[in-house]
Amino acid sequence: MSVKFQLADGKSADILANSIEGFPVRTPEEFLAFLRAQLPDPATGKPVPDAVPRFLAGHPTAAAFIERLMKSRCRPAMPGQLPHGARLSLHGRGRTSRFGRYRWTPEAGEAYLSPDDAGKRSPSFLRDELDSRLRNGPVVFRLLLQVAVADDPTDDVTALWPADRSLVELGRLEIAGISPSGAADERQLIFDPTNRTDGIDLSADPILLARSAAYSVSYERRSKGQ
Repeated sequence: MSVKFQLADGKSADILANSIEGFPVRTPEEFLAFLRAQLPDPATGKPVPDAVPRFLAGHPTAAAFIERLMKSRCRPAMPGQLPHGARLSLHGRGRTSRFGRYRWTPEAGEAYLSPDDAGKRSPSFLRDELDSRLRNGPVVFRLLLQVAVADDPTDDVTALWPADRSLVELGRLEIAGISPSGAADERQLIFDPTNRTDGIDLSADPILLARSAAYSVSYERRSKGQ
């Protein structure tokens, strides 16, 4: 789930959240190696059978991430009922600084479909469901901040913080409608987690710091129709 806040001074700030907490690897170089392990053999056009298992064997955090992914392969039953995302590590400037991870929590709660049940639905069932629900009012998410304590790692995106860390509510997001120009808008927008407002700084997470350059390349290619 990606959100862009249009601020009063004409600037914007972005929040990105994943459905699966954490990340497979710690560095951009490891992530590139993970992607390459999934590429097909140029000679056969088929996956290399031992490439991914070999990578996972040498990267236990990636293996743990895949295990969490497989355990949560049920799809959300409807928009607004999604798993939370806790992905970014940022901290506020001021008299004191605290690290935190954003988390979107749906007010409607979480509900899921099994892969088999989801496969029986229309490819557009999530959008259709959202359109139907919006006729009865907005779809609402709460924006929370999971606050780190002194020993929690803030530069390792593979590390999960304990569930008992305090949550501070920052606000609410109300989705009131679906943009009729959404498809065209998507080609023009960049959701960059390093795009932030005053009072918030980035952590030293190398994955986070590499995203801005990667998204710029993606935007350039999209704008050229690639």
